[in-house]
Amino acid sequence: APLDLGKGNVVNATPLNSGDKTWQAEILIPRGGPENLNHSGNVRTICFRGPSRTSEDQAWQDAKDLEEAAPDGPVAVRKAAMVLQRGSRRR
Repeated sequence: APLDLGKGNVVNATPLNSGDKTWQAEILIPRGGPENLNHSGNVRTICFRGPSRTSEDQAWQDAKDLEEAAPDGPVAVRKAAMVLQRGSRRR
């Protein structure tokens, strides 16, 4: 399994039209259910991402929020990501 499974991370996101840098939180979560291994025996994962942020600190806070939902599984992380996306309309 990847070392960063269940750990929030921040990556560079697409720059704004003005050229300003943006950041985005992401987290890899193992998929649940009977088919949690792929054909080569690796853990199947799903990546959830937060909204693009103009503040790297805000992106790290998003990563922390996603990480806190991780122990409850993919459904909880998806819900947390949706809440972040909805709340990001006001940068």
